Amino acid sequence: MEKRLVKKEEIEKQLQEIVALIEQVDAKMEKVIADVIEERYAQNQAQLGRLEGQIAGVEQRLEKEKQSAALRLSSKLYFV
Repeated sequence: MEKRLVKKEEIEKQLQEIVALIEQVDAKMEKVIADVIEERYAQNQAQLGRLEGQIAGVEQRLEKEKQSAALRLSSKLYFV
């Protein structure tokens, strides 16, 4: 009977150690996931900034083209 009691205590101790390890792994996984989310967010923000810059460049070119076309049209009308 005493052996069973000792085995039971050993098993309970091992189970507690396993639970503690699982909790550690869970905490580390939460940190890894949070880090990945932050990294992806930073990457997405950088990409968004680049895209906004490209859009601004396209808008500037379109505006220049509009102004250029308006000048050409008005000069042609002047000579008519």
